[in-house]
Amino acid sequence: MRRAGEQVGLLLFCLMIAIHRGAQESCPEAKELDPEVNDTIAIERGSPGLPGPQGPRGPPGILGTKGAPNCKELLKRGVVLSGWYTIYPQDCQPLEVLCDMDTDGGGWIVFQRRSDGSVDFFRNWAAYKRGFGSHLTEFWLGNDHLHCLTSLGKNELRVDLIDFDNHQTFAKYASFQVAAESNWYQLTLGSFTGGSIGDSLSYHNNMPFSTWEKQQKPQNSNCAEVFKGGWWYNKCHDSNLSG
Repeated sequence: MRRAGEQVGLLLFCLMIAIHRGAQESCPEAKELDPEVNDTIAIERGSPGLPGPQGPRGPPGILGTKGAPNCKELLKRGVVLSGWYTIYPQDCQPLEVLCDMDTDGGGWIVFQRRSDGSVDFFRNWAAYKRGFGSHLTEFWLGNDHLHCLTSLGKNELRVDLIDFDNHQTFAKYASFQVAAESNWYQLTLGSFTGGSIGDSLSYHNNMPFSTWEKQQKPQNSNCAEVFKGGWWYNKCHDSNLSG
């Protein structure tokens, strides 16, 4: 197994001033005035004066281009090379993601990649929650990010596999959603729409996410421990792209 998992995004006053002080103070001493002679304040020449009235408000600046919410929108804007880009999903934090602009029309957000075994996927709940791995090799985007991205609208899921003989297979699903952490990042999967792999993921539909130290369902209590990776286990699995 060399590659796994891609998700389409149809669903995406601090001012510091440096002061250099000389060897000697050069500001003249201010003089105190007799209030009976003059009821206004005078400032000795060379000292800073009183602030003047606030000037008129300037015109608004030019509105900047709104960042793309997903890889699909980046593709529409002319970004055609696959790579890591920052997207700006609505109601989510800006997020750096790997955009696949080549597969099946392009515009896919890759949330898991396996290639050479260089990254250990036998991780705890917190690691899968925030994401881990390397931009250059293998990674998991993070369950919090998956929840945010898939809560913005309808999503399509595509899984691509390439074996060591460079034989490529895939599977596609009509929709894909990951629940919030309070609901154990439960997987909600739409119908299988085709692909040469066949359907081995629907068996995991409606399953909570599990890691070696945290599971919701007793029947999954040792699945992540045995198969060395976090996944939506179901006594234990028909497919597991993290083990």
